Amino acid sequence: MSGVKVERLAQVDPRDLKPGQWVDGWCIVQRIGSGTYGVVYEVEKDGQRFALKLACHREQSGDPRQTDARAKREVACLQQIHHRHVIRMWAHGRWPEPRSGFLYIVLDFVDGYTLGQWVERTHPTPHEVAVLFLKLFDALEHLHGRGVLHRDLSLRNIMVSQEGEPVIIDFGAADYATAEELTDAPLPPGTPRNRSPEAVSFWTANRHNPEARYPFKATDDIFALGANLYDVLTDPSPERSQKRPPLGGVMPPPSPFKVTQGRVPQELSAYAMHLIASEPKARPATAKDARRPLEEFARFERPEWRGLPIHPVAAQLPPEPAKAAAVPSAAGDSAQKVPGHVGRLFVLAGALALAVLAAALAASLLPSATPHAPASVAREAPAIQPPTSALAEKPTSRPAPLPSPLPTPEEATPSVNQPEHSPSPALTHGVPNPSQVQKASAQRVLSKAQRCALLVASLAWVEAGCPGVQTRPAPELCPAKAVKAMKQELDWSLDSGETLLVTVDVTKGKMPRYPHNNNEEDNWAVFKDGPVTGALSEPNGKAPEGTILEGHLWTTGDKIVGRYFRARLPNGRTVPICVELRHGGMFKEEGSKPGKAVGSKETDAVAVTRWE
Repeated sequence: MSGVKVERLAQVDPRDLKPGQWVDGWCIVQRIGSGTYGVVYEVEKDGQRFALKLACHREQSGDPRQTDARAKREVACLQQIHHRHVIRMWAHGRWPEPRSGFLYIVLDFVDGYTLGQWVERTHPTPHEVAVLFLKLFDALEHLHGRGVLHRDLSLRNIMVSQEGEPVIIDFGAADYATAEELTDAPLPPGTPRNRSPEAVSFWTANRHNPEARYPFKATDDIFALGANLYDVLTDPSPERSQKRPPLGGVMPPPSPFKVTQGRVPQELSAYAMHLIASEPKARPATAKDARRPLEEFARFERPEWRGLPIHPVAAQLPPEPAKAAAVPSAAGDSAQKVPGHVGRLFVLAGALALAVLAAALAASLLPSATPHAPASVAREAPAIQPPTSALAEKPTSRPAPLPSPLPTPEEATPSVNQPEHSPSPALTHGVPNPSQVQKASAQRVLSKAQRCALLVASLAWVEAGCPGVQTRPAPELCPAKAVKAMKQELDWSLDSGETLLVTVDVTKGKMPRYPHNNNEEDNWAVFKDGPVTGALSEPNGKAPEGTILEGHLWTTGDKIVGRYFRARLPNGRTVPICVELRHGGMFKEEGSKPGKAVGSKETDAVAVTRWE
């Protein structure tokens, strides 16, 4: 890259530097981002990458002298800090003039994610979160021990490197004991979501008093980091969440254990609520006090800490669009194709002519004893969402409405819910009751064929399990990384017919072992479409019994189809896999109904190089 003379750069807007230009000895690679008080570039020097933060005034940022003063205070704070989990300052100076130029700071370049992106992209377990926040509270203890207050610990101001190491960044709002007062409002700059109850109360009482200044304390930083922990534990996509109310408000939020239906262990949930308690005396007084419980959590080996991610992968999907996907233009056309990682739903009719035909057919099929009975109205099915890049690692995840996160096996409560309108006559405790199935069938007014006739030209056709609807994902090759992992790391035999005995859904429990199985109903469970967490019921190869299998179920057709995409070993290591239920899935048992398929708790599965 060729340099550009300082005289020429002096005329360039500091927010619009181009790759190849230089700031002192630092070569611009690309612009990373900008804010009210400055711009950040990726720069290079001697073959190494750094981040260069250039303090420059924007018209709407107020007093330009304050911009420079904030940058100087950031330099003063970073000069006092030397911690592996805090951004490191390598150099600082002024450009293009050494006396009156813009102040710049050269920092570590952190190749990774913001804390919010880390949650969404890596799907951490409770143990991984506890270890990460243990490191963050250790860094916060270091800051406070040197009299430095960060004052804006937010999801965006904490980075996580590709190696999984957290780094606190952006000290633009930071303060230290002997610094001059720069705040020109009752509260210092910061993230409203993470303000402590004391700060919120102060703002409420002094928002119209221009002379009032909140005395920010170390406990405010502790609360802010606790607020980040709460959001990591309760929000599968915290980076995309907008306009959330302050956690330090009047009403305490629900616990992470409750929000995730038990996926966050009780100890970690209680700890997070302790950090954001309404009363200051109920919260840790120092970062060291806040760190101690995390040291204990980091030693936990229990499955609920290391076995399951806090948020199922499908919970990270963006909300569905309001409009449904396009239907075929003619009855004989196939539906618009969706890539294999979503699966295909074929809607068999979409024109008004077919709706008229359906009504005529339904009228001819209705029982003659009730000619004047009003026609039932089909419930509108949810819209079909186009695939998104966020699903790339889950080739068959279906963008259905966001499911409720599943509880851990030990803490799960019976999750088989009966329909909202009335109890099912064909199910007892979520399993078939043979004595009532026949009676329920005799009382049906409409046959399945009649219901399907009424549902032509409606997406409810799919939900009712009508014939001719595509009810399973498309065949496709298993990713090469998964094939390699299954062969080398798990020592599984692929495409050989050798079976894996799996518990289909760990929240339903394992099938009881003989001779203790005295109740046949204990062998069955009710399954729904959507993400599923299974497990190996027996060891296979290098994968021990209890290895967690994450995947997806399709229950619309005559079988319960299942694919598992990821295995999480008891030691916490995760590897990609391609495992599917044998023989194309389990046949449904009596008592199954749309959206509630009855099947065996355990079944055979096979490791494959191609999904069938």
